[in-house]
Amino acid sequence: MKDAFKTVLGLNAVSLLVLLNSGLRAFLLASKSAFTAAHVYDSKNLLSIPEVKLETILNGIEPVVALSVAKNESGRMPLDQAISLLSVLVKEQPKEVLEIGTFNGHTTSLMAQNLENAIIHTVDLPEDFSSEVDTLKDIPKDDFHLISKREVGKEYKNKRFSHRVVQHFGDSAVWDFKEAGNPTFFFIDGSHTYEYCKSDTEKCLELCKGKGTFLWHDCDFGHPGVVKFLAEFRKGGYDVMRIQGTPLAYLSIK
Repeated sequence: MKDAFKTVLGLNAVSLLVLLNSGLRAFLLASKSAFTAAHVYDSKNLLSIPEVKLETILNGIEPVVALSVAKNESGRMPLDQAISLLSVLVKEQPKEVLEIGTFNGHTTSLMAQNLENAIIHTVDLPEDFSSEVDTLKDIPKDDFHLISKREVGKEYKNKRFSHRVVQHFGDSAVWDFKEAGNPTFFFIDGSHTYEYCKSDTEKCLELCKGKGTFLWHDCDFGHPGVVKFLAEFRKGGYDVMRIQGTPLAYLSIK
């Protein structure tokens, strides 16, 4: 089973050429080699981003966070990860937050619930977005299976704090980030390709004039684009770290 898994994940143009020219056995070996090479590369990138304990980030502060327990579903942040995100959020007490990637609004709801006086800006693709009519196909997106199922913001609507959530619609590759006011806390969880992670991060950094707290979701083996960018970002002088036990990456610039 493991070999079959590696063969599927290692399928690429080179291994297909090997199949045509050298037969099935050589193809299987080429696919597994491709998987191994990619995995080692991703491992090096991921391990180049050091881990930090949540307790170290909190620096003696013991935040009290509120959580809404709900069944786990695709696209929703698990509770253990939400605790880390919310702990940093409550510690920082920002007046404005920008979330990239609203989806159904579960994390949006949690952030608004835990910041009694803050404005939560959140942006997602237009509700009528379709991959067939995407005008930005030159910039690769992912998670189309989630995009097609979303009900943007359904989990924060009609809540007591919903008036403090500002929903924006647009493709973050071309959206005007100035519409998000003056946030100092950023949760980047939009499209997980290298290109989008880079663009979203750089625009957030420009918006806060280089001073703010950043959290990225899905810094793990399943999202090599995120890992690649954050590894490069760290090499560029930004002290990005992975919060131990989570796929969250963290950066604070004061």
